[in-house]
Amino acid sequence: MSKPRVTWSLDRGRTAIVVVDMQKVFCEFDGALYVPATETIIAPIAALLECARAVEVPIIYLRHVVRGDGSDTGRMRDLYPDVDQILARHDPGAEIIGALRPQPGDVVVDKLFYSGFHNTDLDTVLRSRDIDTLIICGTVTNVCCDTTIRDAVHREYKIIALSDANAAMDYPDLGWGAVSAAEVQRVALTTFAYEFGEVATTEGVIARLSGRAG
Repeated sequence: MSKPRVTWSLDRGRTAIVVVDMQKVFCEFDGALYVPATETIIAPIAALLECARAVEVPIIYLRHVVRGDGSDTGRMRDLYPDVDQILARHDPGAEIIGALRPQPGDVVVDKLFYSGFHNTDLDTVLRSRDIDTLIICGTVTNVCCDTTIRDAVHREYKIIALSDANAAMDYPDLGWGAVSAAEVQRVALTTFAYEFGEVATTEGVIARLSGRAG
């Protein structure tokens, strides 16, 4: 079954950038959960944030952090037994990387699991600003970005996933064959575009936000 891809009209007054988990633990080589593809998305995200600040589009950072004492990790600890060490809120690895450091006026939302909406105030923050469109970037494409996208759509937000500013990772063979980051990215972006909203390039979105789009 074929169908046209959606392209949203962008109203800067009702649009926000959501930067997912661009933390040291995921983005730095010595991070416990290092995702190599994050290296390629830092520059596009930085350019997007520069544009967003220039045209006064809100920027919201998501951080995956936990208390560190085991009281709030539950199923996450079953899946990642060392989560209380590697995502503890007091650990330097929980910080956003310096290249994308939040600026005054930006919003940081801490989350305990994959979705930015699960048991957080993200929805309240967005609705208080009358936001209806979210531009999603960050890592990991098919995990925290994906789960946040799906939850956003369930809440009637329009989403734009950036094809060159979301980073996937390789998966080992868990019984069905190894899966490369490139393959994960291809399937995730195709799913987003077919089922959940718009997939666009960072350059194209910057042009639309800055009024340079044709």
